Parts: sequence; structure tokens; C-alpha cells
Amino acid sequence: HRFVSSFVWELPRLNEANSFIRSTLGGWQFSGLVSAQTGRPLTVLSGANSNSGGSRAGLGQDRPNLVGNAYGAGACPANGTTACRDWLSPAAFVTNPAGTFGNVGKGSLRYPGYYDWDMGLGKNFKFTERIGMQFRAEFFNVFNRVNFDESSVSGTGNFLKLNSGGNFGALRSATDPRIGQLGLKLNF
Repeated sequence: HRFVSSFVWELPRLNEANSFIRSTLGGWQFSGLVSAQTGRPLTVLSGANSNSGGSRAGLGQDRPNLVGNAYGAGACPANGTTACRDWLSPAAFVTNPAGTFGNVGKGSLRYPGYYDWDMGLGKNFKFTERIGMQFRAEFFNVFNRVNFDESSVSGTGNFLKLNSGGNFGALRSATDPRIGQLGLKLNF
């Protein structure tokens, strides 16, 4: 699921005020863009071939058994020397017994969701009929929300292998923090 919305709000021009107030405080534009989405589906694979059959025999595509809460602690090293955030708990998954299929469904888990709000403030100044200037201040991820980068989870696409070593279930990077920029454009 994904929601995206944008807006532009032209603030009052203050035509009744004196020229100084009108030119400095009137005619600003406030704009924004909000994006929100749920996390993509995720399938955990055991990395083993316990069911000994099927067209993918030997490829380690079996699904494990879920034996606890899938989301939780345990994915990041206890020493905390690397940037890491627990997402999936490795202790919640065990390799399925020989000759059986695991109970974790395809796409039954999800990556973290995403939420971002960008805003801008701008004003046009007219010098003559044909010459003007635009000032803009733009801010991206204005609320400085941490959106984890799902590509930092060890896996391929929507699949995550349980035997991927110390990276299973850990989120190790995030998208950009709050960023601001100023712009000045001459129009003629």
C-alpha cells in the first residue's frame, strides 16, 4: 500500500498593507509532499534443502519453521560497534525437519514501512514587467524520521536466507536524514 499527496498553498498577498509589508510578508508559497507506504512482503528461506524434493531441490529454497515472535531482538551484535537495528529475530526461526516443509508462508512477513514529508517555502519578487527573482527554501525528510533501507538486510529481493550469517534480520542502513537547501533563480 502506498499513499502520496502533494499540495501548494499560496499565502495571502496582503494587498491592503503598505508596500514594504506587502513585498516582504505577502505572496509566499508553501508546498509539501508526503509519502507513506507499508513494508514490502518478505519471505524467509532456511537456506537448506530439508524436504529433499521439488523442482528446486538442492537450492536451499525451503522455508523454515516459525517458533516464536518473528520481529524482535537478536539480529544485531551485543557489542553495538556497528550501526544496526534489530528487525527479525533469528531465534524465532528453525530449519524444518528432514522430509517436511516449513510453516513460514511466502510473503508472510514484511520489511519496515516508509514515511517521508518534504516541504518548501518560496517567494517570487518582480523587479520589472519581465525580470523577476524566485527565492526557495526546501527541506527533505523535514521531521527527520529514520526510514530503514531494506536493501541492507542480507537477501535477494523479497527473499531472506536464515543461514546468511550475522546479517540475518538486521537493518544496517537508512535513507537520508533531514536535508535542507536554498535556491535563488533569476527569471527574465
